[in-house]
Amino acid sequence: MDSQSTQPAIAPVGDIGGTAGYAVMPTVSQASVGKYLSDSMLLNKLCDRVYELLQEDMRSQRERVRNYGSRRW
Repeated sequence: MDSQSTQPAIAPVGDIGGTAGYAVMPTVSQASVGKYLSDSMLLNKLCDRVYELLQEDMRSQRERVRNYGSRRW
């Protein structure tokens, strides 16, 4: 087995330094996309969840930046 035929198990999706860089991308069918677009309640739930995740990520990034230069003891 040579190194060119070996593929990584999980390839980075976006920024390597970011938390979501190694997230597994789920397979989404056209039917499920259509279901979310046609049902406003589902779409609102999805948007709310995405917003919550964004806020959580921004909070953790702020915390990392704040703690970057501080002494550990």
